Amino acid sequence: LTRDTINPAVLEVEYAVRGELALKADKYHQLLTSPLAPGQAANDLPFDKVVTANIGNPQQKGLDQVPITFWRQVISLLEYPDLFKNHLDIIRQIYPEDAIERAKEMHEEIGSTGAYTHSKGILGIRKRVAKFIEERDGYPADPESIYLTAGASAGVSSILNIALQKGDGCLIPIPQYPLYTATLAFVSAVPLPYYLQEIEGWSMSHKVLIESIKQAKKAGTPV
Repeated sequence: LTRDTINPAVLEVEYAVRGELALKADKYHQLLTSPLAPGQAANDLPFDKVVTANIGNPQQKGLDQVPITFWRQVISLLEYPDLFKNHLDIIRQIYPEDAIERAKEMHEEIGSTGAYTHSKGILGIRKRVAKFIEERDGYPADPESIYLTAGASAGVSSILNIALQKGDGCLIPIPQYPLYTATLAFVSAVPLPYYLQEIEGWSMSHKVLIESIKQAKKAGTPV
């Protein structure tokens, strides 16, 4: 593969979250943690620590937010169910009873966590998501219409890849998460920015939104 033979859309993709600043931060981190690295000495830097804030990951090393313990306990039991099947007396000294009961309940639905599931996601979990939506929004939700994805980025990317054709316009808020423009570039679609209003709590302005659509239509971009 070369730059001349790969999908040309890839060359237009820019993902600033993993871009130049993030790469430079990683180099500084390596320099600070590996004193024998060639080049500039670590003690020449005006700082002794790098905190990467380019992604929403407060549990990363350096920020060290403590994760919610309950889910870590449940997941660890699901990874090794023999603990609550045959060593209940031992794990009760470590795990609280509610974590053990939730792990048992989910194990009945899921089975092995190392196995493939339905492409939409586990039905029992989709039912819980549907119930949450119903209680939050006051409208019925169908578990069969819910698709679980490996994070928000995967979901957004899948939707944009399915919904857009080459040259289509897609409204995106500014400021925006770079995933949007990167994915639009990959599918050869056109980003149509609309600016959020800082003085109004970063809310969306209907007037600004309509103006962005008018400009796109004027330029002949399908919206």
